[in-house]
Amino acid sequence: MDIKFRVRGLKFDDGPKLIKLYYGYYDELRHGNKELGLTLFRKKPTYESEIDWFTGAYKGFLNGSKIAKVAEAGGKVVGLCDISTSRPDSEMDHVGLLGIAIMDGYRGSGIGTALIGAALKEARAKFEIVRLGLFAGNERAMALYKKMGFVEYGRMPRAIKRGKRYFDEVFMYTDFGAKRPKRDT
Repeated sequence: MDIKFRVRGLKFDDGPKLIKLYYGYYDELRHGNKELGLTLFRKKPTYESEIDWFTGAYKGFLNGSKIAKVAEAGGKVVGLCDISTSRPDSEMDHVGLLGIAIMDGYRGSGIGTALIGAALKEARAKFEIVRLGLFAGNERAMALYKKMGFVEYGRMPRAIKRGKRYFDEVFMYTDFGAKRPKRDT
């Protein structure tokens, strides 16, 4: 698939575009994509709550606690990759958590590789380790993450319940490999 796109940093006016991207996942589920590899709320969040989410994400981007890369194709936001710490100002703030979302119709075009590559490049200055979780059986995503240097470190059986169906969650990480002191176990 040959799609022209560019990767850039997050902008304030991306909020409504990213909400539209996220809401598209609910449409995909409604139209039968039961294998969608993104965990969602049981009920589609309100627009107001998504504006609150974006406001917090944008503040994190501005203050440097979050890395956010956006993919744009034809003037439309079609992807987002962000990395943030889930435990700021703690003994775990050296670990980033990666999330990625790509609009239906744009997956498999290289956008994921470009987004993750740009986010990880910036993350090297901020984090020592980046981790993520994904649906077991999502072979396309697993291959992408492995190509980007992630390795599996565990699985949680039945971690995700979509309707009456369960999915295992696979956990992966990448360590930027700087010389580190011996770790305590």
